[in-house]
Amino acid sequence: MARSATKSQKPAAEPPLGRKDWIAASITMLAEDNVEALRVDTLAEKLGVTKGSFYWHFKGRDDLLSAVLDEWQLRMTSEIQSLILDRSGTPWERLERLLRIAISGRPDVPGGPFEITLRDWARRDPKVAKVVRAVDQSRTAFAAQLYREAGLSEADAQDYAEAHMAVVIGIRMTLVDSEDRDEIKRRRRIGAALLLPRERVAKQP
Repeated sequence: MARSATKSQKPAAEPPLGRKDWIAASITMLAEDNVEALRVDTLAEKLGVTKGSFYWHFKGRDDLLSAVLDEWQLRMTSEIQSLILDRSGTPWERLERLLRIAISGRPDVPGGPFEITLRDWARRDPKVAKVVRAVDQSRTAFAAQLYREAGLSEADAQDYAEAHMAVVIGIRMTLVDSEDRDEIKRRRRIGAALLLPRERVAKQP
């Protein structure tokens, strides 16, 4: 009786990392350190893979950094705007939702550690500065739109939109413990008191 042939079975290979995995890991690293510290070999070591995996998705470090910038710009503009507008609610409720998103423990929110790294990088790189300015302009324009829809005049809507940017960035920058939920709630209350002027609209003729 012939013996049945058996093949040695190898463990299934771990699925390769995708492009977004490298971008997400880069955002995490940039939230903890400066741009100069982001190196492909260091990133690969943190992810537990070889550098060869990286070059399946990116031409090099500069290509990765460009992708990180694109991802941040997308998150901070069209994705957040869609998240706000796709849900029902009054203009004030949308402004409240925008405030809750902005003032959180996430590293990539306005004033968060990742954004601080990008703004520092922008001081030394004109291309990055251009992206940061575009994001700031888009954020301000969107907030101004929400304030106008809530009943503020054109001038007041623009003033509050710019104040919104300054306040949420400052509130997040000075948050020491990003996991302190009580402190985040307290800072959201402060932001709401400063940035949601319902009584101003009620008094307008």
